[in-house]
Amino acid sequence: MARKGILPVLLLALLCAAALSGCASGGDEQSAAAALAHAPIVGGFVSQLKTEDDEKEQQAMHESEPRTHEERVEAREQAEAAAASEQDAEQEQQ
Repeated sequence: MARKGILPVLLLALLCAAALSGCASGGDEQSAAAALAHAPIVGGFVSQLKTEDDEKEQQAMHESEPRTHEERVEAREQAEAAAASEQDAEQEQQ
């Protein structure tokens, strides 16, 4: 009866030890997640997700671009105002 309770605890301890050993290692070594991401099967899936995300981001940027002359003028004015306020903030810090 005691063996049934110990087995899950030992399994959990092994998983935690493996996970924590990746966290404790230096930045030079690849983590298990990075190694899995570069595996052929998982890597292909990860690259597909990245591609889909990039496509959605480009589509969202394209949809938010100003289309009419008025929208372009307003966008330019907003960009100039943001740049001016950024310069003011930098001058106040100095």
